[in-house]
Amino acid sequence: MKILMLTPHYLPEIRSVSLLMSELAQDLAAQGNTVTVITPYPPEHMDEAQVTSPPAREEAKGVRIFRVRVLPFVKVAPAIRAVTHFTLAGSMAAAALRAGRHDVILAYSPPLTVGLACDVLKRAWRAPFVFNVQDLYPQALVDLGLVRNPVVLRVLQWLERHAYRHARAITVHSAGNRDALVARGIPSAKITVIPNWIDTAAVVPGDRNNGYRAEFGLGSRFVVLFAGVMGYAQDMAVMVEAAARLRDLGEQDVVFLLVGDGVRRAEAEALARARNLDTVRFLPFQPIDRYPQLVSAADCCLVTLQSTVATPVVPSKIAGILAAARPILGALPAGDARTLIEESGGGLCVAPGDAAGLASAVRRLMHDPALRAELGAAGRRYVEAHLSRTTAARAYNRLLNTIVTRDRADAQRKTVAG
Repeated sequence: MKILMLTPHYLPEIRSVSLLMSELAQDLAAQGNTVTVITPYPPEHMDEAQVTSPPAREEAKGVRIFRVRVLPFVKVAPAIRAVTHFTLAGSMAAAALRAGRHDVILAYSPPLTVGLACDVLKRAWRAPFVFNVQDLYPQALVDLGLVRNPVVLRVLQWLERHAYRHARAITVHSAGNRDALVARGIPSAKITVIPNWIDTAAVVPGDRNNGYRAEFGLGSRFVVLFAGVMGYAQDMAVMVEAAARLRDLGEQDVVFLLVGDGVRRAEAEALARARNLDTVRFLPFQPIDRYPQLVSAADCCLVTLQSTVATPVVPSKIAGILAAARPILGALPAGDARTLIEESGGGLCVAPGDAAGLASAVRRLMHDPALRAELGAAGRRYVEAHLSRTTAARAYNRLLNTIVTRDRADAQRKTVAG
């Protein structure tokens, strides 16, 4: 089976999306498929773009990778991002046509414009496409107040309807996302739930006193870690305010380590400076291969979302934290992310924006090592049972193979009938 993957992010870019799509491509190739990936170069202003300059074409771990150049779409004005998303779709379609026909297309969304590239290839090759929906756009943008112009909203809604209508199948990572699509009129038979995964062999419980603590002078302090994209959906202010409350309570033996980048980072840094907080430290994105050590060096890890987030968002970092057997502290609205943490038994949750509650939860974990161990062990058991990389890869391979087999059978029947 020849599989074409379209993704806006891929290694060496440091994002959870990049790792997920890279692992999926490699696993599909390992199962005997021919896999080609079309993806942009890492954004030029990101650290990983400076560390290495990936070639335009390469083969890595059995996967052919074609990279396309596009305008920036990370940490840029919304108008520039919108233009970039359309040019991204055109560049992907052109590169895919040069790469040759494939049996099936698997595309990551957002952005919704990738659906346009899929439609072009579907018509050119008469090949089906599967739309992997990670965020329900445009509703997620509306929730965050990022789309107010009615014309822009109508364009995004058209793109969404167009992609869902023409996709042979849609994959989502949670039951809440499936239910949201069914409520919009998408047939349930068209939707497959495949949770985002974690490589349980690569991310394992590790020594708290590892090289990270020495490298960054953390010593024996209680480390509260946030690692990932500091985007519009993440509530960075609640972390800073919780750190301020703990300082005011006399808890000096704690450090909030905020690792990553995004549009909210500057805001969080400004808040920490304004509160004169030396218990809040910022670091850039860390290399993917060092991520397990980073999480192991923490005593607990943060997952936060803005209270306005109404779509069923499940940050990918949750699985990684659970796999590392570190307790999660979530400041989250009701929804799939909070449900996952609570069902796993791997963490504690408070309401979104509840800095006092978050500070209290941190303090509770600081003074109860047995509870930390209990939560960590429960989280690890959960991911081994439900969120393994192997299980997800087999589910995707099974879905794609079923679609291709049916497509070939339909084509053969039409040939015979003709």
